[in-house]
Amino acid sequence: MRKIFMLLLFSAAVLLLANPMVPRAIQQFWFDDSGDLMLQFGWESCMFSDHEITISDGVNSINPVLDLPNDEQAYPITINLNALMPDLGVSPESGFLQLQFEGGFSSTEQVSWGPGGDVNLSPLISTQSIYQTGLIDPGGFEYLEFWAKSDHPDMVAEYDSSTRSIITVYTKYQDGTPAANIPLYYQGAWTPWAHSDAEGMIELILPCARTRLQIRHPVTDELVFDEQLYAEPAGCYVYNVVLQAVSNQDAHQEIPAVSLKLSPNVIKPEQKMQLDLGESEAHFDKIRLFDVKGRMVGEYPFTKSWQPPKLNSGVYFLQLVQGDNALDLARFIMLK
Repeated sequence: MRKIFMLLLFSAAVLLLANPMVPRAIQQFWFDDSGDLMLQFGWESCMFSDHEITISDGVNSINPVLDLPNDEQAYPITINLNALMPDLGVSPESGFLQLQFEGGFSSTEQVSWGPGGDVNLSPLISTQSIYQTGLIDPGGFEYLEFWAKSDHPDMVAEYDSSTRSIITVYTKYQDGTPAANIPLYYQGAWTPWAHSDAEGMIELILPCARTRLQIRHPVTDELVFDEQLYAEPAGCYVYNVVLQAVSNQDAHQEIPAVSLKLSPNVIKPEQKMQLDLGESEAHFDKIRLFDVKGRMVGEYPFTKSWQPPKLNSGVYFLQLVQGDNALDLARFIMLK
């Protein structure tokens, strides 16, 4: 029975990596033709049906009694916030909105928008709305939550919108040759979001949000590209990144493309796992072991048949390393 319980517990831990740990009440909000702010609650709001709520614009606050049913099928629910707060001090040009819930657990959701400074989004124009969303990184290791823009409220459903922006990054060396397999990091995630292709190009189709893109030199690990932008609906953004040479020998050091798979990926103490590299014949120096919080547990010589050290039950990640280059990583579960 205890083993079954532990299996369920750590299966849930894996799922939490791909799902928000705290439910979200606000799905989106927008300004109607009269200039009133329309606030929409999504299906996750059913978790707050018995909570007390405080709504604030940074100056004025109210404690309305909202009928948030505990039935997911009853959503979305939209209210006119100006009708509840006649002194609401926000506009499409700028504003701050915060919802606080107190009940079985506490939760705070807040967002700001305006022409500049430390805000989540730029001003709203035309029929745009602001919605709350999230993305799982391509490797399935991190869930990122943020606020984004939609072209129209009707384009938002299930905490997502079809509105997107296109970001293209071209990576090359000083002599103009493409830099292939260069990792790009998005929104501060600790795993790469994408890698440049054989032509040195990375193309991302992403929500229209406050965006941070980073690239590190594959040899020196120096931060060579760090761009922040407020991506707009239908916006197309192009960046060129030149990687400086370190020496004549390693300026064009080729970084092998490899996909790492672990078999089995749920193991018990003293059990070995196989590191499957597909068709890659590249040589790897070592492997690094990380826990679920991204902390390195240890570094070990590379071997295709590997036995983990003594570990507590939980979720872990194994990463391939060649020289100074950190390559693909894969997830496994230690189950005692």
